[in-house]
Amino acid sequence: MGKKGSGVIKQILKEHFNGFWALHAQRFPVDYRDDIEETVIKTIRCGTKDLGYARYECLGCEGEPSPKFVCFTCKSRFCHGCGK
Repeated sequence: MGKKGSGVIKQILKEHFNGFWALHAQRFPVDYRDDIEETVIKTIRCGTKDLGYARYECLGCEGEPSPKFVCFTCKSRFCHGCGK
């Protein structure tokens, strides 16, 4: 079993969704297609700087404080990391 956060599902989506979608998009109702595609793309980008991030750093530290970047998540129910 892989470690938590290994991103296996995200990697599968990155590698195979475009091919799947090109072959099978017509099987889904027209009204849902844009939402499905948007949700999968958000899931692929979840936890990356693509969706934005917050930057934290201690201004009271002596020397050069190293900033910490916390990437935003997609908050989608479809996402394996964000889903409830």
